[in-house]
Amino acid sequence: MGVLNFEIGTTNIAFLFLEDLWIQFKKVAKVGELISIETCMEIMDLLYEKDEMSFLFRSPHSLSASILVASYVMAVPKQKWGFPVLAWVNFVTSHKEQDILKMAIEILKHVLEPS
Repeated sequence: MGVLNFEIGTTNIAFLFLEDLWIQFKKVAKVGELISIETCMEIMDLLYEKDEMSFLFRSPHSLSASILVASYVMAVPKQKWGFPVLAWVNFVTSHKEQDILKMAIEILKHVLEPS
């Protein structure tokens, strides 16, 4: 599989879930247009650089949902935070809002921490 460059790791699975969530989000929320898939991917790349963030990779679904929530917080102006993104993610993925919120906070701390 490695010779054929066949990649089936957590990164690819999480990317597929993230892309799907992003597309769905853009369809249901006008503020979804403010979030770019490139930003989401940059966040995912930053997470994979640090071993201490590996606890996030246990579930590609929850990782993807948490990245989308973190991207929402970073990209959408606070004045437009009317869309219930956590409730929507809970509805779409069946992950608890509290769990996604905790992961999103860890992601934001990691991404926004000064170098």
